Amino acid sequence: MNKRFIYGSLAAVTGIVSIVSYTPLTAFASTTLTQRKNALISAKIIENFDVTLNEQPVSRAQFAKMLVMASTYHTMVAAESNVSVFSDVLSTSEYASYIRIAAEQGWLSAYLGGLFKPDQGIKMAEAEKACLTLLGYSNSDFSGNLVSNRNAKSTAIGLVENISKGVNEFLTYEDCVNLFYNLMKTNTYANESSTKSDNTIYGKIFGFNLSDNDELNLLSTLESNLKGPYLLKVDKSLSSIIPFSESSASCTLNGETSSVDEIEDAASSGDPVVVYYNSSTKSVYAYSSSGSDMGTTTGTIDSIYYSSTNLMTPTSVVIGGEEFDIGNDDVAYAFSVYGSKEVDDTVTVVWSLSSDGTKEITAVAK
Repeated sequence: MNKRFIYGSLAAVTGIVSIVSYTPLTAFASTTLTQRKNALISAKIIENFDVTLNEQPVSRAQFAKMLVMASTYHTMVAAESNVSVFSDVLSTSEYASYIRIAAEQGWLSAYLGGLFKPDQGIKMAEAEKACLTLLGYSNSDFSGNLVSNRNAKSTAIGLVENISKGVNEFLTYEDCVNLFYNLMKTNTYANESSTKSDNTIYGKIFGFNLSDNDELNLLSTLESNLKGPYLLKVDKSLSSIIPFSESSASCTLNGETSSVDEIEDAASSGDPVVVYYNSSTKSVYAYSSSGSDMGTTTGTIDSIYYSSTNLMTPTSVVIGGEEFDIGNDDVAYAFSVYGSKEVDDTVTVVWSLSSDGTKEITAVAK
């Protein structure tokens, strides 16, 4: 199993115990809608809406904002004045700047009479044209029926993967999450014939990179804003750790979809629960002793084993009769002669299952 680790915060927070080391998150073999949405939120391309509660069509005004935020203009919007070039878009509208940029760049077109129709839903054909233009395609790249040929190109390059809409149908929030996620992992027009890589995809401008199966490496994005790890105490609520409301939190426990109640119930039962969170996506990642691929263990240190070639470097530790490998340098330091952990101490550790089936300690509670 492919694992990635990032350095964890050591900040002390009321009601929690700080932990030293790296985050035991698992690389995604495939992506869920929530994961795609969270990656786009972290890049500030879309806002943190609940796609399951927003099945209504996305308006042309809202889509214009998504387009601008998904472009190289995303850092310039604040400098734009709210000046409208369409009679049906007020200059004071929150979307005026985005609509003007989208129209000026040729991503979205006006209707007859100089109307933009900002409240009308965005159609599949309009969205395809806009995203293909972002990629570098132009009208001259499509002969004959432009709408049909753009749709064929969008399908061929994977731009409309997981979107089952006809060219004249309106897109929902879920469709837009899939569309902009696909845009990020698609080769630009200039690299159309190149093998897909970190340097050829459109998402390069946001620092996205690819996983081994040509999906976006979401961990690198999600982990960039990750805080933790923290140990949730028996008598404390999750709100003592996370800086956002529990009702807005999207939770996982040991890699599975969970809830605030389930995480707090695990902690209240005396099960050591370690928590990480991402403020921008309002995501909570918790780990307990009941995990199969990752989890926590509390017990007494029975033995500490060292490398035969370096007597100062611990390689494994036995806790409560179970042996764990050392997962990283910070853990090695904690169990070394320079660290604070000794035989007969009681500790709580976070572990993850390595590719050979052994458990590796990735974090140690102080």
